[in-house]
Amino acid sequence: MSDYMSRIAEKGQLVVLAGPNDGSKNQIAKAYMEDHPNAVRCTTVTTREKREDETDGVEHWFLSVTEFDRLVRTQQLLTYSYTNRNGYGTTRKAVEEARRAGHNVILVTDAFDALKIKTTHPEATIIFMLAPSWEVLESRLRAKNAKLSEEEIQDILEEAREEILCAGQFDYVLIHDVLEDTVRRLSQIVHGNRYSRNSMKGFVESYIESEISSEIVDMF
Repeated sequence: MSDYMSRIAEKGQLVVLAGPNDGSKNQIAKAYMEDHPNAVRCTTVTTREKREDETDGVEHWFLSVTEFDRLVRTQQLLTYSYTNRNGYGTTRKAVEEARRAGHNVILVTDAFDALKIKTTHPEATIIFMLAPSWEVLESRLRAKNAKLSEEEIQDILEEAREEILCAGQFDYVLIHDVLEDTVRRLSQIVHGNRYSRNSMKGFVESYIESEISSEIVDMF
């Protein structure tokens, strides 16, 4: 690999998949990573009890409520949420370590957390995942939450509407119709973004410092 290609590849991208929680995001992330071994999802931390067949540091890092709250208070979590009174989060440290190792980090979250991540990590690529129609989205949401009451499902549908209203603030909107086609389009976005202004910012800055600045110094 040439020197400049090595420098470009030094740090991996941060790619955030967001949108209504109809099960599509995790499905797409899993399929994408199967095709792209360089892409990873960081092991999350959680306050829920560890199951017998789980290993600390594999499925999750299992923390006490006190430990999790400390991470929240000290802003060590890039993103976090609560489900059934259990906390789940991804640490900033894990994301940065993976990126420094050259991995593209895939995060799956809701629209509001994705927009927050964009404010602290403007180089991140945030992608809004959307079903091809509201009817398809509602069908997926109902199937995923079949055990919930109609009132609870209506709350979920309202949350989906609120998230869709944020779609225009994302870098990309990706329609999830056929899984293979969606994964292919995601691959095109990630590959193309490797050479975007934000992704190349570090390379350009180092180029100016090492190449152009040295030329100026040599003139005196």
